[in-house]
Amino acid sequence: MTANPLHPSRYLHTIHAAPECERLRHIYTDVFGGITFHESYYPPEDRDAALIYVADHMIEVMSPRHVEDMAFMYARYLAKAGPGYHSISFRVDDVPAARARCEELGVLINTEGPGLIFLHPKSTGGLIMELTDHRMPNDPWDLPNWRRDWAVGRPDRPHALAHIVCAPRNPEMAVRFLVDVLDGEVHPCVTIGWPEAATATRVDVADMSLLVLEPADRANGPLARFANGPNGGVYALAWHVADPQATAARLADNHTCKLTAETIPEGSHYTHELVLDGARHWYVKG
Repeated sequence: MTANPLHPSRYLHTIHAAPECERLRHIYTDVFGGITFHESYYPPEDRDAALIYVADHMIEVMSPRHVEDMAFMYARYLAKAGPGYHSISFRVDDVPAARARCEELGVLINTEGPGLIFLHPKSTGGLIMELTDHRMPNDPWDLPNWRRDWAVGRPDRPHALAHIVCAPRNPEMAVRFLVDVLDGEVHPCVTIGWPEAATATRVDVADMSLLVLEPADRANGPLARFANGPNGGVYALAWHVADPQATAARLADNHTCKLTAETIPEGSHYTHELVLDGARHWYVKG
């Protein structure tokens, strides 16, 4: 049987689009306890970027240097969609082979560049998704002694990513895409009551779990409003924390900035929610 060129070898990163890269870099490092390992400026898009590991998960913060200049694509995106999670990224072994397979399957390509393609959300159910065979510059993951559990043992900061929460425009199509195209493993769906009544379907792809939410009311409520708006389909990052109360206290009292994590009602799998420049962070005790 021929190997699937769209089979990801790992989940690479989640992009957080925001107006101010430097501010978020400080928060993700100083408050969340992350590690910044690369920073860059890309003139053709007038875009600053910072690559950061928060525990075992890479976040790429991207910001237009001149948010008011609509001559550049990234400034236009931010003006249209607002700050928040832009996209998800998987590493594959061979992008040209992955692109050829997309053409065979009728999967639309949104944009492409050297060593990367962005899949069109019309083909993925509403998820903006990058496939790349790039090695990220200075990525500690590629070092022989890297340990993805390096952050375990800190009570007041995330020590691992639990899962990625998705609220795409077409949840059924998104699940089918993750399973049929990316070789994901689907689990039985469950019902949840927060942030509203919905079904949640977990799909394991490579080394990451994605939780795809489908609200009971597809026209109203926070999930429906999000799914029907201009976004990349990622609703929240859910983090394992040893002590949720201590983590919330650290957000509120630190030397970088004051952030407020709201307590989530009892009965949910989560304990707190922080909305940081349009990006939701949920805490899971454990």
